[in-house]
Amino acid sequence: MEKAGRTVLPLVISLVLIFFGFLIAQAGYSMIHREWHSIGSALAACAVAWILAGPVMFVAGWWVLGSWGRREIPLWLGGAAAIIAGTVLVAGVLTHVIPCSGPS
Repeated sequence: MEKAGRTVLPLVISLVLIFFGFLIAQAGYSMIHREWHSIGSALAACAVAWILAGPVMFVAGWWVLGSWGRREIPLWLGGAAAIIAGTVLVAGVLTHVIPCSGPS
């Protein structure tokens, strides 16, 4: 029974990586594509980081799903990409590079 639990958790994590990898890549691409002329270089750097981290998460999630959770390398890669994307988000919000509210 314990072996089944060890196989299910990586598969659930892979689905989360696929979903959030797509969302992060889409957010970065959307920011670059739609608002390229009106964003600063710091916000563009955040978007580029998301454009790079999102597909890594997405591919790592499919890799884990394809190997049925038997490989650890894609979990490490997807986790590292998620940490990078989250760190860029937190750093961008704390330094007021990423706008969190509309005009007041």
